[in-house]
Amino acid sequence: MTHLPFGRPSDSALTGTSTLQHNGSNPLGGNLMRVRAFILGAIAFALLVPVAASAQIEVTADPVECIAEDTFTPVTAQVTNIPPEATVRFYFRRLHQETEDFYYIEMTPRGDGVYWGVLPKPTDDELAEFELDDPQNEEEEDYPVAAWWRTKDLSEHRDPNDELDEDVIDERADVGRLIGRDWLRNGELSELEEWFEEQEEELEPADYYAAVVDPSGRELARSPVSVTPVNDECEEPELTAEEEGQSHNLVIGETAPWQYDRRVFHWQCDGIVSRIDYQGILYVDRHCRACAFVWLKGAVPAGVGVLAAVLEEDTENPPPEPASPEDPDDDDDDEQ
Repeated sequence: MTHLPFGRPSDSALTGTSTLQHNGSNPLGGNLMRVRAFILGAIAFALLVPVAASAQIEVTADPVECIAEDTFTPVTAQVTNIPPEATVRFYFRRLHQETEDFYYIEMTPRGDGVYWGVLPKPTDDELAEFELDDPQNEEEEDYPVAAWWRTKDLSEHRDPNDELDEDVIDERADVGRLIGRDWLRNGELSELEEWFEEQEEELEPADYYAAVVDPSGRELARSPVSVTPVNDECEEPELTAEEEGQSHNLVIGETAPWQYDRRVFHWQCDGIVSRIDYQGILYVDRHCRACAFVWLKGAVPAGVGVLAAVLEEDTENPPPEPASPEDPDDDDDDEQ
């Protein structure tokens, strides 16, 4: 389990210690009430320490072996000692050189600490290839691709060779850069290089982790960030009835302002009906629902009463079209 660096309690809150102020005399030499308070405080401290330790939140994102191209993917997580008001989220993003902010889905409890959810379908965007231009040691020189990605992940400006779009990074990696890629930072460069070679001319892999959050959305605990390949060789998973139902009613959460009212970056529209902005406000995904209306209009017979009438009215006044690929603000621009 990895805790986020922000929102940490003070050291005194973690240890249960407190500061006793007195006038230099023996703290046990005062009146009876002072002695009694001292003894009770010591007993309370002794009792609270094991309780706090046993209540530590633990989160594990079950491994996602791979994500099949053009397929919904079920995911699960294991959680223990979750606070009553807390919820579980599954965060995800594609491995992109500039866009690093996560999206998330709210997970549903299945019982016995198991939580589940369904990821949207990935797009067919390929992983960009980079090598580190200025290796600092022999290992980085031998494994330039893995060295580029690790250097990027450990740097503040996120551009090892000074060749990326700084404006895009500033806008679309401002939050995601705070979440280090544990799989990339802790792995051996030789093994990572081999893995990246396997991804050549393949689709962008996906980073993911599970987290427990309080009602305000603050992360209380999270699993390490893992990665999984996205390709057409991955076996298509068999969804349960619940997972199938959720796959057609996806609500995607956002973590950054730029994601608002834009298509989910490098994930397909299929099944997405609503979004939650970075402030926690639910809204309709007008881009993906526009696609759904078009599909329904072609699928429903003309004589189907009220539904057909609604769809006919929608044809005369269609929802706004998704942004054009030539639009510089379009999330699906290959350059971003």
